[in-house]
Amino acid sequence: APRPRRYRTGGGRSGNVARGAVRVLRRSVPYVSEVVNREAARGGVDGETVEEAKTRAPITLRAQERAVTLRDYEELARRAAPDTARITCLEGEESEHGAYAVRVLVVPQAVPDPGGRLRFEQLVPGDALLSRITRYLDERRLIGTRLAVGPPFYQGVTVVATVHAFRGTDTDRVRRQAHDALYRHLDPLTGGADGTGWPFGRPVQAGEIFAVLQRVPGVELVDQVLLHPADPITGKRGEATDRIDLSAPSLVFSFDHRVRVIGDGA
Repeated sequence: APRPRRYRTGGGRSGNVARGAVRVLRRSVPYVSEVVNREAARGGVDGETVEEAKTRAPITLRAQERAVTLRDYEELARRAAPDTARITCLEGEESEHGAYAVRVLVVPQAVPDPGGRLRFEQLVPGDALLSRITRYLDERRLIGTRLAVGPPFYQGVTVVATVHAFRGTDTDRVRRQAHDALYRHLDPLTGGADGTGWPFGRPVQAGEIFAVLQRVPGVELVDQVLLHPADPITGKRGEATDRIDLSAPSLVFSFDHRVRVIGDGA
């Protein structure tokens, strides 16, 4: 069967569909009975809004294509790679990156699989993307400034919780919706309180997870919430706690949440 490696089309971010979402032929093709996208579509970027232009213009006028402040580096990095999901800049640790270093953290676009689950490998920027940003910034940095362009550290978090459902409620549905709520909230791209991505360096606390689960339709009572730090690569989980701290260059990554739902007769 033919397997095109690349296919380009328009549509902005709305064209970044999940893997398995493309299954209908727009028109018949001889000897082709079905189609499917094995990986999510990516790279679609919406046009700049008026508000975004208002934010960018003063920085552009001040920087004049030169990177001086961390905000300058961030804006120029976004200009080099508008197809990224998130970019932030921090002062580099002298012990790790040398003196006068700027650390540029890059989060690529990633489209969740059906059910809202991100795979860890989707959040690792490719070498071509990192090289493009590095070259662009290298031409505009101050002499003596070191660049460290790469991904953030992803802290895996597993939530283990027990909730009670209202009498007569479908416990399987409550469990699915509870899982969806956890993956949606603890998401590096669209999570957090405002839905714009989990903030860099923000800790995860059991109290806010209680609130997330309590808002799930059909949940009468959240009985217990335990947080486990987890390694999303090896799958190893740490001891249960009520707070997981994240360092400044870190983002959260949902990993294998477990929710027990107690219903009628349980």
